[in-house]
Amino acid sequence: MESLALRIFREVAYVKSITKAAENMGYVQSNITAHIKKLEAELNTTLLVRNNKGVALTHDGEKLLLQAEKIISLLDETSRSFKYRVKSLKIGATQTIAGYLLPQCLMKYKSKFPNVSISVHTLNQNILSSQLGEGQLDCIITNSLQDIIQGKQVFQYPEELLLIAPASCQNLDEVIRYPIITNDIESCPYRKVLLDWWYLHQSILPEIIELDTVESILNLVSNGGGVSLLPKNVLCGRQDIRTFVIEEIQTTSIHMWVAKDNHSSEYTALKNILEEQLKYSWQSRNKSPNT
Repeated sequence: MESLALRIFREVAYVKSITKAAENMGYVQSNITAHIKKLEAELNTTLLVRNNKGVALTHDGEKLLLQAEKIISLLDETSRSFKYRVKSLKIGATQTIAGYLLPQCLMKYKSKFPNVSISVHTLNQNILSSQLGEGQLDCIITNSLQDIIQGKQVFQYPEELLLIAPASCQNLDEVIRYPIITNDIESCPYRKVLLDWWYLHQSILPEIIELDTVESILNLVSNGGGVSLLPKNVLCGRQDIRTFVIEEIQTTSIHMWVAKDNHSSEYTALKNILEEQLKYSWQSRNKSPNT
């Protein structure tokens, strides 16, 4: 017994006319009649009788109409529960990536998948790794070379770093006169690379100013408050900051990880968008001034 046959039978029972039911459902009359006859054959009974006004239900027809209402209602409720089920994508990211890379990518993702609920959790990599393994996150995006034991890597892209200084700073000899501006996360790769470079050339401890957002670091540097190290992608179009390419500074990479047992496809589209965004930035960032 097919659900379509039950829906056709219900419509005929409502309007009491095969002709009218065919018009309402967009079928030819012969199609309506064939489904009714098939139902009668399966149930070995007569469901409808013709009269001068159209058709009327038999006693068995009335019994089937009650059952058909229940069956169709249950089918529709089941369909709705799947149709309107909200899919979600829980992303973990380091602070810098969440600040400069994810906003553009998430806008593109939402335009393609408006029904997917997105949440972003900004934490250090150790916590992100733990939450990925515990199933609290669907994927994480980091820029550390440290392996995520609880996950599998699905994406990697190189990230070029630049030393940044106030616009008035003319050369590297002037850079060392300024405080170092960095975040307060000991495991941050930018902080580590910057301090390693400093100690390679200086025997004195630097003055360190710790700030917790990329924007606050950029603003303090642009106002002459110190020097820092950030990805080149962050700096496109900034006229108020001097940048220096330091060949001996170690580059980093952006990595995307998913749980080893993750079979969801929601992260795949985000991975593709990330790759497109980074390739676009890689091609266009040579236009960045003062480098």
